[in-house]
Amino acid sequence: MRTRALVIATMVIAATGCGGSADGSSAVGQVAPSAAIASSPDGVAVASATPSASPTPLCDDRPPPPFVTHASHPNDGVPDPAGRIVFGMSDHDDSILGQIVEPLLGIDPDGSDLALVLNCQVERPRISHDGTRLAFSIVMDDGTWQVATSAIDGSELRILTSTTGWAEWPDWAPDDSWLSFTLTDRCEPWPACTSLESSHNVIWRVNADGSDPRPIGDPSGHDHEPRLSPDGREVVFDRHIFDPAHPTGVALTIRDLAKGEERRVFSTDYDPEHLDWSPDGKWIIYNMPGYEGPEVIGRMPADDPNATPEMLYGDEDHPGIKPAYSPDGSRIVFGCSRMLCLMDADGSNVVTLVQLQEEPFNHFAWGVAP
Repeated sequence: MRTRALVIATMVIAATGCGGSADGSSAVGQVAPSAAIASSPDGVAVASATPSASPTPLCDDRPPPPFVTHASHPNDGVPDPAGRIVFGMSDHDDSILGQIVEPLLGIDPDGSDLALVLNCQVERPRISHDGTRLAFSIVMDDGTWQVATSAIDGSELRILTSTTGWAEWPDWAPDDSWLSFTLTDRCEPWPACTSLESSHNVIWRVNADGSDPRPIGDPSGHDHEPRLSPDGREVVFDRHIFDPAHPTGVALTIRDLAKGEERRVFSTDYDPEHLDWSPDGKWIIYNMPGYEGPEVIGRMPADDPNATPEMLYGDEDHPGIKPAYSPDGSRIVFGCSRMLCLMDADGSNVVTLVQLQEEPFNHFAWGVAP
């Protein structure tokens, strides 16, 4: 096995972090890295005598967009019992890592309390199960990606990891005490190589305070977008299959974290991605990129690999991306033709929550009201 270096540290950004204050300003304070952790050749985390570096997250102090500052709703100021939705505005596309969003915004499912959350370049936000914190991948000024958390309003920004590669796709454990994520090491020679085969993508975990990082996935795998089951015992993820007969092959795979046993949800020549697990543990939802057609949202039973994938949303005129379940599993938030949309869990009753012509929305999460 190839040795991969991972350095983990917790950095707390002072004041409001990169989150928006009442006047839309931001502040980035000093960071204090904790003791470094590295991985040994067998994947076991060991202490390192070298202190970790302290790169800076890519944040700025741009004001909230006009459609946010001018938003008005009869229920503004009244918490929505259906929870809180977080989403971003597409900023740019990374050639390897995909869509980057900035700013990160929040809104109640009834359309009220639209607000700026974070003026930083991030991806894949997730809301903690108690509704008080966010987790996401954040872009750093040294070109790395790190797992970070913040309060639900974007304050108290904490950088949990300090890797030389990319720490992505964080997800909260059921009790919010730790997070799973994918660690991708930079391929060599860097930065010329861009293929997935040139790097490892292994599922790791880290405590919510940045301590005790360790691998929990297949160390030889090429695994992406891990999502923990509602009981925290399993993780579903994308496994890339490097087979000449299936050049874009991806298998949705579930791993038992205690036993290490794995099972397929289903395999395809295309690329099911952006997974989410229904709160009752019965369904895996995803979107399928539009390589030869529109982007569509589908779902599969978590325990029946022979089932036929069920398409919930998407056609030539209405693509659907990055679905996420509501806390009670009754609805789904997703991107639909540059808009923020909701639908019932069976694909019916689609409604547009926010529409904007200038930039599409991307990366959606739905959590309970804090």
